Amino acid sequence: MAEYIHKQAHFLKASIKDMDAKQGIVTGYAASFGTLDSDRDIIMPGAFAKTIREQGPQSNQPRIKHLLNHNTSQPLGLPQVLKEDDKGLYYESKIGTNSVATDFLKMVDSGLITEHSIGFSTIRKTITNPDADWRDQTTQLHELKLWEFSSLTAWGANQYTPLVGVKNVKNVEDRIDTLIKAIEHGTFTDSTFVFLTDELLFIQKAFKDISTHAATEAPEPETLQAINDKIKQFTQSLKN
Repeated sequence: MAEYIHKQAHFLKASIKDMDAKQGIVTGYAASFGTLDSDRDIIMPGAFAKTIREQGPQSNQPRIKHLLNHNTSQPLGLPQVLKEDDKGLYYESKIGTNSVATDFLKMVDSGLITEHSIGFSTIRKTITNPDADWRDQTTQLHELKLWEFSSLTAWGANQYTPLVGVKNVKNVEDRIDTLIKAIEHGTFTDSTFVFLTDELLFIQKAFKDISTHAATEAPEPETLQAINDKIKQFTQSLKN
């Protein structure tokens, strides 16, 4: 069996496109075409055509799942549309009514869910400069077997996409503000509140690491201190 791989959203830059909260319909992109990621991979147009035809929503044996964080025990709903367009792998899913799915819709509406990742096996690929160092190689992924696509609750808070080395501090500041607003005013289940708080603490730790091991692209110390102070003040308010 081909190796099962996750292609992380930090490099795919996928995002929720639209949501119909009343009907529980979420649309977005699970993968993008023509983008060189950190593994030196490029997903090519047509890579999902066969897997969609054989196991997509309109096939005789629909098996491709829409999950939360690649967790098979947390299915979000049923993919109703899965197709390729000029941009990438487009989807429309009917979200369920269980607590995980309900919180998911609230997180989408709050701007917390913005990225996706796919779980797949590689069927056919082409490697440029196969005998060279991997940094000088480029792999074009021509055919993939898609097992699932996942919406991610965290932004950069996983071992594959660490926050350290982030280039756009404004995006991080916006994420912090969104997290604080959601925790203060959201109506999520307790487990989701814990998850959001954990992500906030992760960001705080990541910025502490940046301060300790400053790289050439690290933000200014004053900016790091302001972000750390904001998170610290908020987390202390949660304890009071």
